[in-house]
Amino acid sequence: MNNIRTIKYWARLSFIYLILVGFLGCLLRLIFFFPITGINFKYFLHGHSHLAFLGWIFNALFAALIFTYIPKKTKSYKVLFWLLQIAVIGMLITFPLQGYAAASITFSTLHILLSYWFAGKFFRDTKTLTSIPFSLLFVRWGLLFMVLSSIGPFALGAIMAKGLGGSNLYQLAIYFYLHFQYDGWFSFAVFGLFFRILEVNNIAFNRHHARCFLWLMAMACIPAYSLSTLWTQPGVWVYIIGFLSAFLQVVALIYLVLLLRGTKNNLLTSLKPWTRYLLWFAFIALLIKLFLQFVSAFPAVADLAYSVRNFTIGYLHIVFLGFVSTFLMGWFNHTELININARIPKTGIALFLTGFILSETIVFLQPTLFMTGFGMLPFYFEGLFGVSLLMPVGCLMVMGQQSEVTG
Repeated sequence: MNNIRTIKYWARLSFIYLILVGFLGCLLRLIFFFPITGINFKYFLHGHSHLAFLGWIFNALFAALIFTYIPKKTKSYKVLFWLLQIAVIGMLITFPLQGYAAASITFSTLHILLSYWFAGKFFRDTKTLTSIPFSLLFVRWGLLFMVLSSIGPFALGAIMAKGLGGSNLYQLAIYFYLHFQYDGWFSFAVFGLFFRILEVNNIAFNRHHARCFLWLMAMACIPAYSLSTLWTQPGVWVYIIGFLSAFLQVVALIYLVLLLRGTKNNLLTSLKPWTRYLLWFAFIALLIKLFLQFVSAFPAVADLAYSVRNFTIGYLHIVFLGFVSTFLMGWFNHTELININARIPKTGIALFLTGFILSETIVFLQPTLFMTGFGMLPFYFEGLFGVSLLMPVGCLMVMGQQSEVTG
């Protein structure tokens, strides 16, 4: 029981980080029409993105994976968890104040080294399980991609030391990190948690389809990084690799859809209504994510996606908010680590989803109108700020109704 209380505390702390991420994002949108003296947009953007990745999603997955596979070993992860929080809070303070500088890089490096500790410890601890569930294979792939992603931040230090900050090489290192986080670590961990729901609820699923989905996604992940390099207009062979990797992901998706068709009725009846809604929402976001990745393999689309900042931001938010975050909310509700079944939390989730849909609509609509000759949306920045505010406010409504727990 104490282990579950500890994990519940970790999950809720990660959700508090999500609220902070939301308000930081709103601040970034506010200063486009209401400049605030002393706020460096780029520095605060670094703080916003690091808190989203490492405060919200990393911590949420940390809690979820221990709860799912090794809850009896929770105590042995306590020191690691709080060391991770020192790194996260350090980045939350230093990035907005100084951007990439000695202190923020130190905290960022500390988090990377601690994530290695987590990956190694989790691998060792799950080796002692009496049987290895299929879902754990996704998680292990995700952890490997997490470790691989760290090459990006370490490369940034060397690139900046050579005076190449802002160069193509600098941007490619950032995209390397982003890709193996969202297409690797985050996505594979989410897939693992989903398949674990099937296993725990004894819902039979087609093992052949599941294995094909796993291995096609794993095979596609590394070469799919090429999709993040097409804006440099590389050789034709890079476009071919990008297209093939995107095609493999589409084939993998077909296997997932076939699998879901066979489990849909049993799965839906085993889930609480709002868990069901959130998982459906996450699945739709996954479909959009894979579609956008596929079309980005074509040169004209790749150039457009990079040259129009709104499209890049909109895509990243589809992945982090639409797919990963909504899945984690549904999963936390399913496991009762965070309860959203009462009226106020349900209203909060509805506000979050409404804010997400409206903000994504505005983000994608504005450049589309501009390119087709219709110009700017009236009150574009003000409207984007207003609808974005619904997301952290909705999350606050969820957290305000949780019973108190202590870690």
